[in-house]
Amino acid sequence: MAMVSASHGAMDSLLRKLGDLLTDKYKLLKEAKREIRSLRSELNNMYAFLKDMSGMPNPNEQAKCWMNEVPEPVDDDQGHHQITRKFRGLKRLAEEVSERRKRYRIDDTISKQQDTTIDPRMLALYTETARLVGIDGPRDELIQLMMGEDDQLKVEGQYQCQSFVPVSQKPNLWNVLRKVLFQVGYAAPENTNVEIWDVDELISTLHKFLTGKRFFIVIDDIWEAIAWSTIRCALPENKNGSRVIATTRIEAVAAACCSNDYEYVYKMKALDTEDSRRLFFKRIFGSEDTCPPYLEEVSTGILKRCGGMPLAIITLSSHLATRRNKLDRELWEHTLNSLGCSLELNPTLEGMRQILSLSYTNLPHCLKACVLYLGMYPEDHEISKNDLVRQWVAQGFISKAGGQDAEDIAVDYFNEIVNRSIIQPAHTDSNNDVLSCRVHDMMLDLIIHKCREENFVTASDDIQDISGTRSTVRRLSLYLNGVTDSKSLGTIQLSHVRALTRFGTSTYIPPLGEFKHLRVLNLELRVGVAQMTVDLTGLCYLFQLRYLKIMIFGFGYIELPSKISGLQQLETLEIDVGKVQIPSDVVHLRRLWHLIVSGGFSLPGGIGNMKSIHTLRFRQLCMSLSSADTIKEIGELTNLRDLQLRFNHERRSTVYEAAARQSLDALHSSLGKLLDLRYLDIKHDGCLDDGFSSLSGSGSGSGSGTPLLLLRRFVTLWGWHSRLPRWIGQLTNLHDLQLAVKEVHGDDIRILAQLASLTNLQVKIQATPRENMVICRAGFPVLKHFEIGCSRMSYLIFEAGAMPRLQMLEVYFNASGWDKHGGAPTGIEHLSGLKEITVRISGRGARESNQRAALSALRNAVDAHPGCPTTDIRSEAPTRGGEVIPSGIFLKMQNSLVSENFADRPTSHAGVGKISRVGDLWLQVSATRRSCGVWWHEGRSVAASTMRRVVAGKVL
Repeated sequence: MAMVSASHGAMDSLLRKLGDLLTDKYKLLKEAKREIRSLRSELNNMYAFLKDMSGMPNPNEQAKCWMNEVPEPVDDDQGHHQITRKFRGLKRLAEEVSERRKRYRIDDTISKQQDTTIDPRMLALYTETARLVGIDGPRDELIQLMMGEDDQLKVEGQYQCQSFVPVSQKPNLWNVLRKVLFQVGYAAPENTNVEIWDVDELISTLHKFLTGKRFFIVIDDIWEAIAWSTIRCALPENKNGSRVIATTRIEAVAAACCSNDYEYVYKMKALDTEDSRRLFFKRIFGSEDTCPPYLEEVSTGILKRCGGMPLAIITLSSHLATRRNKLDRELWEHTLNSLGCSLELNPTLEGMRQILSLSYTNLPHCLKACVLYLGMYPEDHEISKNDLVRQWVAQGFISKAGGQDAEDIAVDYFNEIVNRSIIQPAHTDSNNDVLSCRVHDMMLDLIIHKCREENFVTASDDIQDISGTRSTVRRLSLYLNGVTDSKSLGTIQLSHVRALTRFGTSTYIPPLGEFKHLRVLNLELRVGVAQMTVDLTGLCYLFQLRYLKIMIFGFGYIELPSKISGLQQLETLEIDVGKVQIPSDVVHLRRLWHLIVSGGFSLPGGIGNMKSIHTLRFRQLCMSLSSADTIKEIGELTNLRDLQLRFNHERRSTVYEAAARQSLDALHSSLGKLLDLRYLDIKHDGCLDDGFSSLSGSGSGSGSGTPLLLLRRFVTLWGWHSRLPRWIGQLTNLHDLQLAVKEVHGDDIRILAQLASLTNLQVKIQATPRENMVICRAGFPVLKHFEIGCSRMSYLIFEAGAMPRLQMLEVYFNASGWDKHGGAPTGIEHLSGLKEITVRISGRGARESNQRAALSALRNAVDAHPGCPTTDIRSEAPTRGGEVIPSGIFLKMQNSLVSENFADRPTSHAGVGKISRVGDLWLQVSATRRSCGVWWHEGRSVAASTMRRVVAGKVL
């Protein structure tokens, strides 16, 4: 299994290269070609057998030993001539392993092993109804969903036929249909032998028998849509109240079962805290109210690890309930601690692992390595989708197919793993794309167990634990805190490591020069010591590196090599530190796809040479007269899909204004040439008209030559446009729009309303509206999130049927002058799909009576909504210096130390800085939690440098 999981992409690459050696390009002797053909045939057979083995849930020890002896593929980065020199030794090793397979009859032991075992989930079918927990809400929701147009759902006694049939992951459809046939009451005619019928005859008989009858059928745990396609042929559609429920753990299968009508897909929810406690304590004590007080705290910790998963709760509670000393606190603490380590340390949890293993065992071969790679990340870590898919590609897990980019295929893999509920979405956008994920504790324990079993990942938070290991370390993940001895890795052969990740507060970095075959280097460090520098000059020797990401949280800095042009395999370079100077020869990395820098104050000259670049993101850029020429070069990056340029706030001056105009003109010129751009994010705190007002005329003027037509996301929140750019109306693919405008007219609203793909709209209007902003019923067909900031909300009107799919509404306005021309938005009750409403009322320059009146009016308007959406309505008080304190995290200074006050922790909406109070000092903190902006101390402005001295040494 280790071979298949770790080497799917690498083996494909090796086989392709062996095929290349047989072409006329390489002048090899006939004998050498014969040996290459023999080796390729042997490896093909071996790999096919390994794929079959990997589909088995529990291969025996003899089989595991053989699989671990299979030779590791030659690295993808080795050239044809290197493979030629090594293939004879590889062939000899492959023949030896193959001979052992025959000698010990591995194939025979595998075939004997495939006995049917009881699915532990079947035991749940026989649980008494009275003992079920947490079903009331889901039961009522299911009933409502199944009622359809009927005014009531027929009870069991009124159904003429009922059936409940589980479907295995490798279904025998003949057996499934046969079970349904007999459960619904079919009696075969005399002298008829149903056992000899084929699937077609079973379908025909079942369909005929059910026609005209009212039936209720449950098809449980379907793994593939094709299985459902066969079963549904036997179920007639009628109008007499029949119902069919299909259950699955795969979202795509659920959609297929409902003919892609997502309205009828019901997603199971995790148990809430109360139901989790009820289930847990009833199993252990027989009652939910009899838990001893001294076990309350540790039980809370166990339930937190279970995350509302009934299977995990039942398994753990059963483990505790069956112990003689079940009231012993030490036993409970040991159980909690075992969850934080590894499931194999506690054999009583084997049942839970068996069930979770079903999801892993059933994965296609191409996904198994991708899932095991999650073991590189620590518990509760939020994992970026982009980071993950780029690392999969760099590791060689993704095989190109059908002309698709490897990263596009990797995104499909990621979505498939989400659909199979192996990872949990952590953050999604308004288009329902998952942007980041987490791995449930229980699933992560299983993954770590598999990684150790297959020697796929070596992960540790104590470097001493692995310093003496003698096995080959392929991927190394270290979570280290505090001071670490520079010689701690001991006898580990670092030259075999293909991926290295570092998390924690320790700045220890293993000697990079020893990682000769490293493909992935991911460093996410939290440095609490001011001016600490992490030495990364050894990077220049990592010639096989494909992926490099460096993030320093806090006050640390990094030292990079002066030149990195030798890293010609590099595909991703991402650096996020307070300040960094990127080596100027980065522009010579011809294979670089993604260049992301936060803390670099200028774009490198010659950036137009990077023809392969797909993602270019630079934050904290300085606006200068020399930057215009570099920005103009961006227009030469014709493969660019994602562009983000964020310029620092700077004091206004004649030089700055001239630099801004030149830079925006250069940006306008470049954007007119980027025909493949999908994501555009420009942040500059000034007027953006020069850069964006007339983009529609920049290209060829029509068809595929028009720039920005493929845009999906457009963000310009820091700056403003005088009016909505008219060319935005051409962006039929746009689903996310965030911008600020000086004023809005009726035509602007109509342009936005016609954007058929728009799901997220955030707009800030600076001037007082001159006319009503009417949202008609015909526009915004798929909009889910609408955020608007405006001084007069009374001008906003929602007509009946407006924004039919809107789920979240955010409103920001000032209460000043409310007594003269104030008023809540009209027609909020017409937003039929609304689930959440957030309102923030600024008190700057407003009388307290106006604030109270505005607050009351908004609450009344929201209360009129028939759907009772979740509401968060607040008025924000001004500071002593007259500035409004937006929502955020409040910090207090105590003897030069900063501590969080969690008693008052309102949320902050996206894109707005956070205000923190330090005694009489107010500190604005940006979304990246680095200090910026204006501070007030007794009404006076305080310089940023002063504030940084005050809070030095503490990460905010």
